[in-house]
Amino acid sequence: MPLTITICNGKGGAGKTTLSVLLATAFNHAGHAAALLDRDPQATASRWLNETGDVPVAPADGSGDHRLLIIDTPPRLDSHLLHDALSQSHIAIIVTSPSPADLWSSQDTVATVRQHLPAGGHARLLFNQVQARTVLARGVDNLAARIGLPALKTRIGRRQTFQHAPLLGWSALDAVSREELLQAALEIASLAPPPPASS
Repeated sequence: MPLTITICNGKGGAGKTTLSVLLATAFNHAGHAAALLDRDPQATASRWLNETGDVPVAPADGSGDHRLLIIDTPPRLDSHLLHDALSQSHIAIIVTSPSPADLWSSQDTVATVRQHLPAGGHARLLFNQVQARTVLARGVDNLAARIGLPALKTRIGRRQTFQHAPLLGWSALDAVSREELLQAALEIASLAPPPPASS
């Protein structure tokens, strides 16, 4: 079974689909043979990858020749598609912005993740659209504590290059954006459960 990572948030606009695709691409660039499973009925991630070809789109059952599977999910906490994705995942990543407006939706998403992620799974916040040297950026640690979940050390900045990525793929990103995504991918990979001991 591939290492399975669900990307989620209970509201739209947090950058969930963008980061699902770009993290899958970053994992591929780091040598992890990733694929993306699009569980969002809007199918934005599938359309994006069909245009750019940066990452294989996995079939509905998640099968294929990959060692790592990223699942993009709908922005609805009552969706069985989200619940099913979490139930088969090793890791859940909640994408949120450093905005007080996202506090409540992220808290609700944490509750859903805890309900459906299997025992032994890991969940983390990934702060997106972070503007450096702002009051909100400096308050990220306090916001994570209020949401009630540890955050990845890596934060994804707010840059125009991310808006070009659906058309141009990984090549649209500048070096700083690529490095942030690769660092986030490495942090997420470090949460993976150890392989079973050989008998």
